[in-house]
Amino acid sequence: MTARRLNWTFLSVAGLLGAAHISLTPLAYASWTLDALWFLGSGFAIVIASAANAVGLTSPDPRNAWAMLAINLMMAGFFAAAWSVLPGPQVIVGGAVFLGLAGCTLARRSERALAG
Repeated sequence: MTARRLNWTFLSVAGLLGAAHISLTPLAYASWTLDALWFLGSGFAIVIASAANAVGLTSPDPRNAWAMLAINLMMAGFFAAAWSVLPGPQVIVGGAVFLGLAGCTLARRSERALAG
């Protein structure tokens, strides 16, 4: 599997995880509570981070790699922090996906530096 395909796989999984968060909010919460809004907002954050990775992957500007790396490491950090209150497989998947995206970002940056 090429690095580019691996990157698209990671960001697709992240997007699906965020979409699941968004779509499951009404099923998980009977009414709009603070917890429901946080759950929904977390889903939006995951989707937006995934979309940012898609934009960064298609952008020719090498400076975008720093933004992508920061986004991916922050998202991985949030998933790591979530482990203390929600030790579930979805937290492991989310953290692993964003760490994988961070690794892909570094690999792409290295490829570009060697090529250019």
